[in-house]
Amino acid sequence: MPLTAYTFDPALAQRFADFCFTLYRNDSNWIPPLRRRLLAQFRPDFTFHQAPGNAHQNFLATANGKAVGHITAMVNRRLCDNDGVAVGTVGFFECIDEPAVATDLLAAATDWLRAHQGLRRVWGPMQFDVWHGYRLMTRGFDTPIFFGEPYNRRYYPTQFAQNGFTVRKRWHSVELGGTVAIRQRTDRWEEDYTRALHDGYRFAPIDVRDLAHVRALHTAVEDSYRAFLGLTRLDFDEFRAIFAAYAEALDPRFAIGAWDSRGALGGFAISYPDYGQALRAMRGRDSLLAKLRFYLRARTARRAVFFMLGITAAESARRRGLGRALFYAGLRALLAAGFESIVVALLAEDSPAWPFLSDYQTQTRKEYALYEANFDA
Repeated sequence: MPLTAYTFDPALAQRFADFCFTLYRNDSNWIPPLRRRLLAQFRPDFTFHQAPGNAHQNFLATANGKAVGHITAMVNRRLCDNDGVAVGTVGFFECIDEPAVATDLLAAATDWLRAHQGLRRVWGPMQFDVWHGYRLMTRGFDTPIFFGEPYNRRYYPTQFAQNGFTVRKRWHSVELGGTVAIRQRTDRWEEDYTRALHDGYRFAPIDVRDLAHVRALHTAVEDSYRAFLGLTRLDFDEFRAIFAAYAEALDPRFAIGAWDSRGALGGFAISYPDYGQALRAMRGRDSLLAKLRFYLRARTARRAVFFMLGITAAESARRRGLGRALFYAGLRALLAAGFESIVVALLAEDSPAWPFLSDYQTQTRKEYALYEANFDA
């Protein structure tokens, strides 16, 4: 299979973007990325490419002059496993349903990481780091996807497995439906919420347009996710740039902080309306007409995504139920806004929040995985 290797080539990056839109053209569940944002990641001025020591190599597969697959091998010098071993990643993986094409792409990417970068452990799919897109959907293809959810062709997990990759970690999403049922579940944690108030906490919005609030959130996120697999530390400017993409969708009512009596942020619960249908209507464009289509559909969103929940190490050690209190505050805010369905998104199986939904653990319909391959020296 002919493969073209490149680092920065606008024409080849454009062919990759065109291939994505062709591959998913008849998939009504796919949310097209904004072409401008997708292509920005293939330019030299993108943040990842500016960092010392980072490297990458793209591979475009073609057949009869047409793109049939793509992959990027990446080296993030800050990325390592829990045991301290440096990890390479493969991402921007898209491929037709042809095993030979997938094998050629994955072999080219992993060979480059091994031969040219000296890396023996590879994760995928992962674009740059965990702050950007990563993971494959492995179950849940027949239900509507939400904004921020990994999505791919359903044969990708098989293609990774056939080429020496095994599941390193799994995540799940569950959908809570019906306001009465959600309220009943939420009421379980009212006592924790009341205790937090007595402990001096106030539950108030995190203003993502206020630099002081964003700094507090940056510190709290990195502290609460300190043991998260593959977490790379970001300086404030990097965090602010990454978070800006989500800030556009955030309503202050649903970005809730637990602020202690000294004004420090002890935890956070962040949700947003599910703009999946509205983004799908933009068709990957950001023209005035596309934005109009977005706003018209965004106004009708009745499903929300509970996206992030975390408490600092100090609060976790106190064991006063602040995480449950934040869950309560976040769900109540969404109910008050009239949402009829809430997706609790992307919970790792070892997440402290996963037990909150223990009754869903045998019936969850949404599942995702990060894959790993190890190679001999």
